[in-house]
Amino acid sequence: MCEVTRQWANVVDWPSHPKLRLFILSGLTICGLSDGFIFGQMSGMVDALRGKEIGISLNDSDISWIASTVNATCIFGFVLAGIVTEKVGRRGAIAVLSVPMILTWIMLYFATSFTIFVASRIIVGISYGGVILLTYITTAEYTTAKQRAMCLTIVTAVGPSIGTALGHVLSILMHWRTVALMGIIPTTLSAVLPFFWVESPSWLASKGRFEESMAAYRELHGRSESTELELKLLVNFEKIKQNEFTPNKKLYFSMLEKIILALKQTYFWKISLLVIVITVYRVAGGRILYNTLAITMLHEMTGNSNILMSTLLVDGFIVTGSIIPVFLFRKMKTRTILFLFGLTSNIVLIVLSACLYYIPKENMYYAWVCSLLLAFYFIIAYSGPYAVLEILLSELYPLELKSFCTFLYGSFAGFETFLSVKLAPSMFVSMGYHGVFLLNASIVFLCLGYLWYYLPETKGRSLQEIELYFRNGKFDNDLILEQCESDDLVA
Repeated sequence: MCEVTRQWANVVDWPSHPKLRLFILSGLTICGLSDGFIFGQMSGMVDALRGKEIGISLNDSDISWIASTVNATCIFGFVLAGIVTEKVGRRGAIAVLSVPMILTWIMLYFATSFTIFVASRIIVGISYGGVILLTYITTAEYTTAKQRAMCLTIVTAVGPSIGTALGHVLSILMHWRTVALMGIIPTTLSAVLPFFWVESPSWLASKGRFEESMAAYRELHGRSESTELELKLLVNFEKIKQNEFTPNKKLYFSMLEKIILALKQTYFWKISLLVIVITVYRVAGGRILYNTLAITMLHEMTGNSNILMSTLLVDGFIVTGSIIPVFLFRKMKTRTILFLFGLTSNIVLIVLSACLYYIPKENMYYAWVCSLLLAFYFIIAYSGPYAVLEILLSELYPLELKSFCTFLYGSFAGFETFLSVKLAPSMFVSMGYHGVFLLNASIVFLCLGYLWYYLPETKGRSLQEIELYFRNGKFDNDLILEQCESDDLVA
């Protein structure tokens, strides 16, 4: 640790507020729970609509559009999130984009026509797309390098998996319209709680508001040697980057200048390829597909109409799997978790594919074998690759281009997910569940191969260190120390 930072840490006993950090983390987790509840409720709704509910006339094509539209329209949410967060900050953007989701729950409760169903999915897709990516970005910016992996796991994995499980189970026990009204509760909390947070220190620094950034950072994390070094690197690095751009430009011209400069840099394309591979992995892993069509999939895979126990088993394993990484990240490196659990989960998926193909449905153990294997797949996948991939998506984007990258890569991911959900019913018919699972496992193996060669170890690294790695090809400690010894930061 450099002497300058050590001296700063001793100047003032700057208290941190662990209750504030816990409050913000809880609010972000509720945002994740609300997002997960969207897909859990939709799974029950889609299954009920496929059963030809009285008073609603929809064919299979209509229902597939209802199920997949969220993933298509979330692309517009990425654009909107980028614009709103540039204007009002991270917390304001989350609050603003959560409000339309309240309206969509009310629309669903009264919906009887295809037009109203799709309209509600279009609106919720735009809001959901903006909120989910902002929670990723914001969680990474509100936490230190040591806290980041654990906090991101809670917000992006534990929260959504609990929300999805609640949606699945409640949709089996209650009518889907009643479950839609219950969705208003977490969504309203997502819209209200951000007003009581401090603004993101990283966002403030990216806007040149360095004094406010330092005050917010120290209010969150106090003043110790490690946090002062991370804060110094954040502010100095942003000052250096802002010197590269023309001052006093309007927002959109300033962003365009940053994008043009980034497109000329090799590091931007390295990050782009990594993010594309990560999004392909996430879609092939089947997380969103299962969340959206879980009840229908379990009905068809097990051949059993009473699937409450199967749903509790699979969703229980998913929630457990999303909690396990909180402890794994304390003991293991992110690359180790990704490849160990990624390979294991993929092998389980291949075994499930073989069982679906070779074991006849009439076998008395067929339903439980398939349910158990699916549950084991998700507990392993959530414990490893899903958790690591969510963290990476919050770490890789350069700070000054987060809005642009959020739109660009989020649009690609949204289109991928839309296709996977829209085409899934026809693929299940033509290839069978075993064929789809085998295809997904093959894609995942290819993604793991690429990540093995090109993904760095990011555990314990600040966002600025990770960005410097992609710019310089290595974690340049000399450059970091040079930043530390700079006199630019005001104590």
